[in-house]
Amino acid sequence: MKNSDFLNILQSRRSQGPKMQKAPAPSEEVLEAAALAARAAPSHNPAFPVRFVVADSREKLADIFEAALGPDADTALKERARSKALKGECAILVIGPKPSADTPAWMDRENLMTAGGALTNFLNVLWAEGFAAKTVTSREITDPQGLFNPETERLLCFILCGTQAAPAEPRPKAPSILSRW
Repeated sequence: MKNSDFLNILQSRRSQGPKMQKAPAPSEEVLEAAALAARAAPSHNPAFPVRFVVADSREKLADIFEAALGPDADTALKERARSKALKGECAILVIGPKPSADTPAWMDRENLMTAGGALTNFLNVLWAEGFAAKTVTSREITDPQGLFNPETERLLCFILCGTQAAPAEPRPKAPSILSRW
């Protein structure tokens, strides 16, 4: 396979956290393109099992993160939880289905693989358009205040993104992860 611009973009992508980001955040056009690419991830589920939610109200997201700690959390822990919601130029939540007692384990695995593929496609579009991004996990949120339905959905992770503040360091040469059996 010849090395193409597409392969160069994929092979050069790096996670860059909020310290490596600056304004502006991705435009609506870039976010829509990323969502379309995410939707192209393989899925056997007729209802695509992943959605992306741009958190326009970062303060409300901070309230949700703080509330997830419970009433016994100390001030420092609350401030840390709130700060996670406020970092970066843009926060995008990745929502997926919450398996029920009736959900076969294989379906949950397939949905999670689809979510991973969708997330990767989303991040690759951001990178190709000059944006830095980092995926961050979150604690369990039981009261999402309308962000998602906790009976049927769960927060898989969130993406913090903005314009790249500096070029990413090249990835060091790594051994192949391809093998044969």
